[in-house]
Amino acid sequence: MKKSALYFAVAGVLLVSTWPFYFLLLHNPVVQWLVYAGWAILAVGLVFIFLPMVVLRSKGRPEKDKDFTHTTTIVDSGIYTIVRHSLYLGWLLMYVAVILFSQHWLIVIMGILGIVCMYLVSRQEDQLLIEKFGDTYERYMKSVPSMNVLAGIIRLLRRRKGNSEPGAG
Repeated sequence: MKKSALYFAVAGVLLVSTWPFYFLLLHNPVVQWLVYAGWAILAVGLVFIFLPMVVLRSKGRPEKDKDFTHTTTIVDSGIYTIVRHSLYLGWLLMYVAVILFSQHWLIVIMGILGIVCMYLVSRQEDQLLIEKFGDTYERYMKSVPSMNVLAGIIRLLRRRKGNSEPGAG
């Protein structure tokens, strides 16, 4: 089994198990405003999970009879102008949301382990995409951050500003 498949499996089990633990056993938050922050993060996380599914299906030209992740082209538009691994970022935000909802040490540990696994999956995904798309993906990696939304927005604004200046483009 490849390392990324193992990390992904562990991350999936952790994500799926943190929510029932929270709902059934560990739902007595100490700091109420963190719960509200958790709702906001949950909403953003769901966008980062579902939007890539639509974008990859429509613009990634998935391989015949394969799911949306088996693209045949680099998708560098839409959400992918801000972050390279938006789906994984959505997963990370799900962990953060359940940590903020629960505020229990067990959920915090499970969430941190899940976050580390998803980070490692994203790193290995970059290596696979370099093998698949070569220099084009490496250039894309240099212009779009892995999962840092703030850096991605700043880079996008700078690229747009640079393209709108007289003599550019």
